[in-house]
Amino acid sequence: MSDKKQLPIFIRFFIKLFQIILYISIQIIFIPFAIIGIIDAIYKEMRKSKKLGVSFSAIKALQYRWFMHYFNTRPDPISVAFTKNFPCESHFGMWSIMGPLIISQRLFGFTTRLGKLVEPGEETAGSTAGIRVLMFDKVMEKYVDEMEQIVLPGAGFDLMTLQFTKGKKVKVFELDQVNTLNVKVETLKKAGIEHDWITYIPVDYANESWVEKLLGAGFDKTKKTLFLWQSVSLYLEADIVKENLREMADLCVDGSIIAQDFYSKVFSSGEYSKAAKNFLSIIEKMGESSKFGIDMSDDPKAAVDSFLTECGLKMTKYIQFGEKLDIEPFYCIVEAEKL
Repeated sequence: MSDKKQLPIFIRFFIKLFQIILYISIQIIFIPFAIIGIIDAIYKEMRKSKKLGVSFSAIKALQYRWFMHYFNTRPDPISVAFTKNFPCESHFGMWSIMGPLIISQRLFGFTTRLGKLVEPGEETAGSTAGIRVLMFDKVMEKYVDEMEQIVLPGAGFDLMTLQFTKGKKVKVFELDQVNTLNVKVETLKKAGIEHDWITYIPVDYANESWVEKLLGAGFDKTKKTLFLWQSVSLYLEADIVKENLREMADLCVDGSIIAQDFYSKVFSSGEYSKAAKNFLSIIEKMGESSKFGIDMSDDPKAAVDSFLTECGLKMTKYIQFGEKLDIEPFYCIVEAEKL
């Protein structure tokens, strides 16, 4: 038990009260900056990203890593340096909004749920983002020295490969929409972030085969590969999800792994909660509608396993978020190998 928990209740109460007062004081000072920051953030995230043809959901993924760095839950100086040079996100905007909480946490230990990670199995729809980041990090750490190739279809603005594969004897491929990857590479150059060992493959999915593009870029079908497909299936039709997973399975040799996440049908439809509905509504306004989810209402693990079997895959690991809580299943991360 920590020293703080050993203190009498009334002392803990006054310490917390004092922390709140200091936090509010700092927040008041930040109000003028926050107003400017919010305007700048909205312009860059919604207007400029749309103008550049960049995925809004991919921007949100970068934000989570930025938050985790400043709340000391996952050091990520690369994502911070990237954000400072990224045309579709406002580093100043995020700091002006989150600064009071970050400063309060670092100076006198004031914390809220936003700056904390819940225990595994106690995730809710609102606390999924940070845990998801760490779970996929663990997948990468687990296989980076074992695999000969790593492929991220729909990589977006996630920079995990830069952190985990530098100096490793593994070939790395990232694929995404043409505009998204062009902006990503240009931002990496502006930020002075080394990335020359990674092969970036822009794909026009409407007119090109991502498999052919991958093979043309030097992918070797005879080598053990980790496919890491993170938070993409939610925005695709069911038949497209199956097609992509079957294509990944066809590219796999023995020992290869496909790591993937799935949302439940009730979540993807917006029926799970008001918060989920609001999130999906914002995403839809930015041109990315939620389209796919697995029916997890009965036996979620069996439902996911059955879906993967249809795709020519055998599930080898299953992690269900919120498993310790009395809530309806809404999200899982799985690992699978070719049947």
